[in-house]
Amino acid sequence: MAASFSLAGTLRVVPSWTDDLNTTTVVDSATALLTFTLTHGTGNGNADGYYKDVVTIAAGGTANVDLRALPLNVMGGTGTLSLAKVKAILLRNRSTTATLSAGVSVANRWTALSADSLAVGTEGVFYATNVNAGWTTTASNKVLAITNNGAAAADVELYIIGVKV
Repeated sequence: MAASFSLAGTLRVVPSWTDDLNTTTVVDSATALLTFTLTHGTGNGNADGYYKDVVTIAAGGTANVDLRALPLNVMGGTGTLSLAKVKAILLRNRSTTATLSAGVSVANRWTALSADSLAVGTEGVFYATNVNAGWTTTASNKVLAITNNGAAAADVELYIIGVKV
């Protein structure tokens, strides 16, 4: 059977705001519905690699996620997924006490998302997509380092979708 991949994503945000100003009350609401799809392939709007895991990071520790060597454990078998491009990434901090820093400086640091680290607060989520061009990885630009800034272990959910090398 040939390989196949597809993904449909939706982010729905429905803010509502009321504020009493000096002479009037301001009321505003909106609905933002952002959707995207990825189908099997390697071009714009395509992906052919998918990784998910829950990583436990010790207090004060750092997990180094090598986007060119993502470990796969499926139905008793093992393998490695190597991504040339990342099209979507979701990092969910399950901890109620620890904050995380994603993208801290390490050897072969992946700098595609930010030149600095990104803070992910307690029970926070970092989510980004680049469904057409994707973010490139290379042999020397491939490690997403996630540091637990808390005093207890933290579980982190990772979902990474991209194009295989």
